[in-house]
Amino acid sequence: MSGKIKIQDHITVERVEKKTGKVLSKIDLHNLVVNAGKARVAQLIGGLSANVFDYIAIGEGASGGTGDPTVNDTELEAEVARASATITEPETRKVRFEKTFTFGSGESYTITEAGVFDGTGSGTTMLDRFKFDGQAVDSDTDLKITITITVA
Repeated sequence: MSGKIKIQDHITVERVEKKTGKVLSKIDLHNLVVNAGKARVAQLIGGLSANVFDYIAIGEGASGGTGDPTVNDTELEAEVARASATITEPETRKVRFEKTFTFGSGESYTITEAGVFDGTGSGTTMLDRFKFDGQAVDSDTDLKITITITVA
């Protein structure tokens, strides 16, 4: 009998009008769990690391996000922001990371990538990375990222 463990994920990216809360666009997709993320999960299971994944980062991606995610990625192409995520367990064997990114006056970006990390600054570990069609955001438009990880 085989006892394989799979890490699966589902991502929702929503552009939201700040004043009304109206969802302007919504993207659902799956992404890539990278090698460094898999190694950290193994360390967490074995008690060899206490650095949990608790941040979501977003980026513009160089040249419009031309670099497709690969298993060897360790960072985003062009990170714009990283913030602590709200983490919940919607059901057994699932963990949900959520963060709504807001932008100040004069800020505008076309966000094309995101990922989950175990902290901020250099030396942090990326769990996963995903790329999507550009989402224009500014002081009037928020970006809500929801990532659900399932261990199957």
